[in-house]
Amino acid sequence: MTQNAYIWYNGEFHRADSLVLAVSNRAFRYGDGLFETIHCYGTEPYHLELHYERLTKGLQILEIEKPSSISKVKLGEVITKLLNKNRHFGSTRVRVSVFRNGKGLYTPESSDASIIVESQPLDFKFYAYNQQGLIVDVYPDIKKSVNILSTVKSCNALLYVKAGLYRKRNLLDECIILNEFGRVAETISSNVFVVKRGEIFTPGLTEGCIPGIMRRVVINLARSLGYKVFDDVALNTKVFSTCDELFITNAISGIRWVLGLGSNRYFNTVSRHLSVELNKATFKDLV
Repeated sequence: MTQNAYIWYNGEFHRADSLVLAVSNRAFRYGDGLFETIHCYGTEPYHLELHYERLTKGLQILEIEKPSSISKVKLGEVITKLLNKNRHFGSTRVRVSVFRNGKGLYTPESSDASIIVESQPLDFKFYAYNQQGLIVDVYPDIKKSVNILSTVKSCNALLYVKAGLYRKRNLLDECIILNEFGRVAETISSNVFVVKRGEIFTPGLTEGCIPGIMRRVVINLARSLGYKVFDDVALNTKVFSTCDELFITNAISGIRWVLGLGSNRYFNTVSRHLSVELNKATFKDLV
């Protein structure tokens, strides 16, 4: 965070370096919580309605009571106040963390929750399409289970941490994570799309991927532009040898194109077009 930055915690602003959490915090002890990361520009959070919808569903799955401070309207107001207080007026990453309060070991004694909102300025403007394609590979060591928790952006992220260490060790830009059936689920931080003969394919939510906000936005955008999109498919790894393009999406970066996976090399015609149109649609008169 920038110097003298603030966070918002349960209705009050605190210095970002303040000690506001106890060691008994359930997110720390058990990963008992979830989070959202939201792209903001100026003082406006983008796709807030979709983030709020996913956050609400995640809380229902985890059986955590939704704090009164995170209605959609109130959450938007908090984010705007925090961005103003931190003077973060360019592209900014906002993280909203919600975690269960109270005592208990694995079995919690209550289901009420706390909320922390943080902001961090980004080093790019709008959604920055990468000029140099990413080099990625499949993470081979751990497969992602497919169950009700697969769709939750949980505070327990050990699978992604392990994949991140593999990525770093092998000098990669990203890693493809497979589900328990050996099919494509997602990457460490993004959803996966492939393009074949002008048609776009992405793993269905039943394949264990996070229901990405940008995944949903890009699917709708691509269809509005006349692309045929298949968003409920199972993709095995053979697709990487036969597709024309490979790109990934998340709420912070938008669309990023992949140049290579193993010995395979890809074009970026469709992803570049979608990225341009995404910025136009999201930031409208600013682009």
